[in-house]
Amino acid sequence: MKVSIIIPNYNTWDLVKRNITACLKYDDDLIEEIIVVDDCSPTLNYIHFPSKVKIIRNETNLHYTKTVNIGLKNAISDILVLLDSDAYPTKPFIKDLILQFEDLNIGCIGFKTINDLGDDSGNFMYFPSAYGLIAGQQIHKFLKKYDRRRNRKIIPFSCAVSFRKNCLKDLNYFDDYFPVLDADIDLCYRIYESKWKLIYHPEIEIYHVGGNSIPKDSKRVLLFYKSRWQLLKKFHLIPFPIITKSLILSRLLLETLIIKLKIILYTDIRPYYKLKLKGRKELIEMVKHFN
Repeated sequence: MKVSIIIPNYNTWDLVKRNITACLKYDDDLIEEIIVVDDCSPTLNYIHFPSKVKIIRNETNLHYTKTVNIGLKNAISDILVLLDSDAYPTKPFIKDLILQFEDLNIGCIGFKTINDLGDDSGNFMYFPSAYGLIAGQQIHKFLKKYDRRRNRKIIPFSCAVSFRKNCLKDLNYFDDYFPVLDADIDLCYRIYESKWKLIYHPEIEIYHVGGNSIPKDSKRVLLFYKSRWQLLKKFHLIPFPIITKSLILSRLLLETLIIKLKIILYTDIRPYYKLKLKGRKELIEMVKHFN
């Protein structure tokens, strides 16, 4: 049995080369193909790849989810490995992966990711709740360690994960209603609700620290809130939508007042806080239209 590796790319050809080189170095004999789906990068491919590497180029920019689905649907193997362009293996892993997939009920296996020091860089989360949106990302990061919900569902991120193709076919792949964020959370939740099993296998380690795909700015914050609201709404996990929206808006308005105060106090970095204020106002207007 061999696997297909899928790598989405947007203008990160050097990272793609590093990823492919590492994959072939450790597991060439167990790799059927490597599919790179280029999301209409402004820079065309200038690297000569081995023959088992297939390049698919989108004619227009389709964003992450549709790009990944193209690669997954075109793959010919029963086991599919999805890696971000800036991820790469640091040792052989496919033999172990194939052994895990001998359990025919398993549809998805998540991997551990590590940083430059070999420490866990965090490649999973637990399924979110509306409380995260109410508290905000920073406060929720602090409070989530006290989350004692039973039967919390572990969600491996799509930067380093694997699937059985029949599982993806059954569930119709990633939902491109989520163009960038939360498509992996949505798919994992649907796997849990299906006949398929999902496991997290930390014995497989992939290097990945992130930060090369989505800019961390106000647009990302807008995208996060929109995607997360729609995700929770899809699975009926917003028990009181009007109250939840009001609580989110109350927190955002308080944050806006704090930012305005900082604009007055910190004159040397005033442009930074003015930009944050603009982003908060845009976010408030968007949240007002949540339903």
